[in-house]
Order: sequence, then structure tokens, then C-alpha cells
Amino acid sequence: MGLQTFKDPDGVSWRVWKVDMPASRAHLMEANFRTGWLVFEREDEQERRRLSQVPDDWASLDPVRLNQLRELAVIVTTPRMGTTQQSSVELPRKRD
Repeated sequence: MGLQTFKDPDGVSWRVWKVDMPASRAHLMEANFRTGWLVFEREDEQERRRLSQVPDDWASLDPVRLNQLRELAVIVTTPRMGTTQQSSVELPRKRD
């Protein structure tokens, strides 16, 4: 799993990574997310988006194309820190 970073046209920094859904749990997801998705998250964690149509070459796309995909992605709501719910998606570590 890779992690990419880019800035949108407003200068906001974003992280993007792919989530793969194990076949044994795919039936728990909406049909269009069963084969995985891209997560777009603002680095300040104020917004997260999810894109079900993952291009094979997503990890090598330039910032302009990543931003286009981010704009197509669906905004998701996540519980704030300090609540009892936790996200099941873990952010991968960026390699130097």
C-alpha cells in the first residue's frame, strides 16, 4: 500500500492511499467498494473522501490528476477524536 501527497489548487495538502478489501469481508461493503477504494484525506484531517473507481496507475499520477480524482470522490464523515467509535482504516506510514 502506497501513500501519495499533493496540494490542491487552493494550496491545501492532501494524502491519498488505497484500501484493499479482503474477499472474506467484501460482502459487508457496498457493491462498488468491494474491490477497494482510494482515500483522500486533508493533512489537517478536516475532510476525508472515498473513491471506488481506482485507476491502476493511481500511485504514479501527477497532482493535477490526483486532484481531479479527489473532486470525484465522495465526502465521508468520520467520528471525531474522543468518541467511542474508531475508523477501521489505518493510515499507512510514508516512506522516506
